[in-house]
Amino acid sequence: MLTITEQNIRPVRQDDVAEISLLEETSFNDPYPSYFLSELARDHPDTFLVLTLNNEIVAYGVVDHWEDHDHLISIAVRPDSRRKGFGERLLIELERRLSKERPLELEVRQSNLAAIQLYSKRGFTKTGTAEGYYGDGEDAIIMEKRLVKETLVES
Repeated sequence: MLTITEQNIRPVRQDDVAEISLLEETSFNDPYPSYFLSELARDHPDTFLVLTLNNEIVAYGVVDHWEDHDHLISIAVRPDSRRKGFGERLLIELERRLSKERPLELEVRQSNLAAIQLYSKRGFTKTGTAEGYYGDGEDAIIMEKRLVKETLVES
């Protein structure tokens, strides 16, 4: 029997925060608290996205706007949905929604090789290391991508 899966990327809603908090807790050793996720959802309606399968959240990503750059705060995919391209789809959609004149920066655990590989594939480069960045003392790799403004070329 053929099962049809409906996949959708949409802006976060406040009533998504509880489900996102559970996803955050299953994805990270030092998860963001739900109040922080709720603030991000309120403050960044255009750059806090969820990916749903059959109306169930399986991934989310959020970008914050800092003074001199955009900052990928977090991207997470439910463990049973990883390695299926959902994180990359979210990242592509987030990039599409950002100003093309500002760099996009992020921190990633040095042990998170799958994430580092994804970011490298999407054009991010390592710009530094933050020693002891995470609560357990692990270093973070700092990565950046310079988004370029797309221009139409008439022929």
